[in-house]
Amino acid sequence: MANIFPRWSNLLPLKIAFCVLAVAAGVSVAFTYYATPKAQVVGYQPSQPIPFSHKIHVDQVGMDCRYCHSFADVSGHSNVPTGNTCWNCHQHVQRESPKLAPLRKSMDPAFAGYDGKPIEWVRIHKAPDFVKFNHSA
Repeated sequence: MANIFPRWSNLLPLKIAFCVLAVAAGVSVAFTYYATPKAQVVGYQPSQPIPFSHKIHVDQVGMDCRYCHSFADVSGHSNVPTGNTCWNCHQHVQRESPKLAPLRKSMDPAFAGYDGKPIEWVRIHKAPDFVKFNHSA
């Protein structure tokens, strides 16, 4: 009886298995690289007009998140506090700090460079409009 398949077809399952393993290895390497913080821009921290640290305000001072982010309990998304919120404390605490000069320029009429304009923060998260971080969950 004659052979139905040529002799080289005996190695076909081995060749297919090798290709599948090679593709799986390539996908694994690509995923590992692109899932790293370097590729995902994790830890992106642009320079802001006022250097702000949650570690100082929350961990060391013990402020409640809701003092600054007052909408966190009543809304599906939180708010970025205004200069008034910062000025409530900083008109008494570390008022003369050079790091707070932009806040004084915005809030303190007695400050030489006072202009009353809001502080222009650099946007960090650029999510589409339909993306919401719901604090009630």
